[in-house]
Amino acid sequence: MQVGDLVKLAKWCKNGPALMQVTNLSCRYYVEALFLQGPKLGSVANVSTGNIFTLEDYDAAMKKHYERR
Repeated sequence: MQVGDLVKLAKWCKNGPALMQVTNLSCRYYVEALFLQGPKLGSVANVSTGNIFTLEDYDAAMKKHYERR
């Protein structure tokens, strides 16, 4: 994951699912990302790297998450 990448916040998260753009990689476990949709549109948040996925990986990650339940 790199600054500028488009990612998607997981459906299971309070403000997800939502398209986001990575703005800062300051920590190994969190990234700073800008909400590009949803009620938090335009705001920046620290997001756990376990809760955001590349657009290509999103559907598979959601399927895997719900199969474990």
